[in-house]
Amino acid sequence: MIRLFLIAAWAATLIALQGIGAHAHTLGLDRAELIETAPGEYRLVSKVPSRLSAAILSPYLPEQCEFGSSPNGERGSYSVTFTFTCATPMTSEDRLVLPWNREGALLTVRWFGQEPVTRLVKREGTTIEVNLDEWLAVSGSASRAAKRYTILGFEHILEGLDHLLFVLALLFLVEGWWMLIKTITAFTVAHSITLGLATLGFVSLPSAPVEAAIALSIVFLASEIVWKSRGRSSLAARAPWVVAFAFGLLHGLGFAGALAEIGLPPSEIPIALLFFNVGVELGQLTFVAAALVVGWAFLQIPAAQRWETSAQLILVYGIGTIATYWMIERTYSIFV
Repeated sequence: MIRLFLIAAWAATLIALQGIGAHAHTLGLDRAELIETAPGEYRLVSKVPSRLSAAILSPYLPEQCEFGSSPNGERGSYSVTFTFTCATPMTSEDRLVLPWNREGALLTVRWFGQEPVTRLVKREGTTIEVNLDEWLAVSGSASRAAKRYTILGFEHILEGLDHLLFVLALLFLVEGWWMLIKTITAFTVAHSITLGLATLGFVSLPSAPVEAAIALSIVFLASEIVWKSRGRSSLAARAPWVVAFAFGLLHGLGFAGALAEIGLPPSEIPIALLFFNVGVELGQLTFVAAALVVGWAFLQIPAAQRWETSAQLILVYGIGTIATYWMIERTYSIFV
């Protein structure tokens, strides 16, 4: 099993080196609201922390609309607010263009006297273009919400380098297909539990210690792999599914932090929780399948098998070094 993941681990290590200082659990999405306070009167609120407010520039309004007293927005500790009025209320023919340096926006529109509607819109080029016809329904459909949160979960796991390195490091300990199935299942069950508890408000922990502990979990696995290569037995080597479950509880809190960052309309919490988790699992399985295919292709090169033992240790030390850097960086951020 180790050989099957050799090249995939190497690729993941290189990718992680490119983004070594990045926080792995930010979705890069903007949670925003467009509120029609009265016919023709609007308030656009971007809900971002002050450290990201510089990325929130004034939107481009339809021709019949103009800003109020603060065209550059009123900036608070966790929001940027634009107010504007329109000579005639906005319709499906109108659009807002958001020149925001974000990957997209989870936009909730509250038309005057109607129920809120939430949609996900992605950035294209340098702007986020909002076509208002998609928000003119009285309410969003469950199928659209399911699709939206599945995509978010899928993208999150594939962008979460520490989660992917954890899975790869864990699989270095796995021997046999049955143990692989048990390990993946244990990790899935565990992070589903804490994701659900945290999203529903039963568990609440600060994100910084959780992020540091996730990095520590990768360091622990890397050290266990090294000890195993030297012939020392341990619980992690004998029963990797136990370790996967224990640390999966921790990683679920990381997933919950990412989901909480964009905020959830109360009516969508059950759908969001279910389908975000579905997206995470689909992304994880896609990554594992890709690793198997790439690893199998690599092993078809006759000379590659001679490098296996040395390359494995190099990769493990590389993964451990990256995780140690993350752990130090994230621990430091707790106190600053």
